[in-house]
This record gives sequence, structure tokens and C-alpha cells, in this order.
Amino acid sequence: MRSMNWPQKLYDAIQAAHEAAFSWGENDCCTFAADCCIAVCGIDPAEKYRGHYTTEIGAKRKLTEIHGSLEKACDAYFERVPVTKAQRGDMVMFEGEIGNTMGVVWAGSVFSITQNGVRRVKATPELAWRVEDG
Repeated sequence: MRSMNWPQKLYDAIQAAHEAAFSWGENDCCTFAADCCIAVCGIDPAEKYRGHYTTEIGAKRKLTEIHGSLEKACDAYFERVPVTKAQRGDMVMFEGEIGNTMGVVWAGSVFSITQNGVRRVKATPELAWRVEDG
């Protein structure tokens, strides 16, 4: 189930991250997508990661230690759906500049963090998760 007024909360989460500078562990693709999940359904899939890494290597180490992979981390919280069924508020994974990258579906597009803040990105999602509380 999704939170009451989740579209507005999701919009607010995207706007809050819009101009924020990229920062590993604070404002990266995973923490941005997790912030959107909190807005949509109150679940934080990054709760075990926040404050535990400050670099790309640190993020990958922590991910391997806790869940093994980005896909397994997302699977631990949400149900996978076919990419063609991803809808507003769902999380998606795509191949970005540094490998697997997380984003969120909004306004028929994928939004993710870039070096210039959150932006609509040209991405072809490879995996998608329905963001809702079981």
C-alpha cells in the first residue's frame, strides 16, 4: 500500500534533491531512490547503509557485505515487476556511467541523481520494483 498523498510527497522528495550536490552516502542514486521510497510508502531500503560509506568503493563494499548485490538489496524490500509495468513512484535500475544505477519513475520518465542534482535521465531500465508496503 502507498502512503496517503504519496504523489505530492514523491514530488517534494524529487524537488528536495533537485539541486543537491552528489555525495556518496548522502545524496547518491541509492539514497535518492530510497528517499523516494520513503515518500511513497514509508519504507527506507537504504536504512542499513546510510552513514556507512563515503566513497564508491565503500558503497560497493557495504552492499556486498549486507545484501550481495544491488538487485538483492531492492528485492529485500520490494517486489520486482516487468520494466514495461513500472509506474510512477516505482524504483528502476539501469546501466549508468559507473554501472548499475538506481532511479525512480516520475512523469513517464526516469529520474536519478547526477553530478548536477536530480534530473530526468536518458536511461533504459533493466529492472523495476513496485514501491509499496507489502
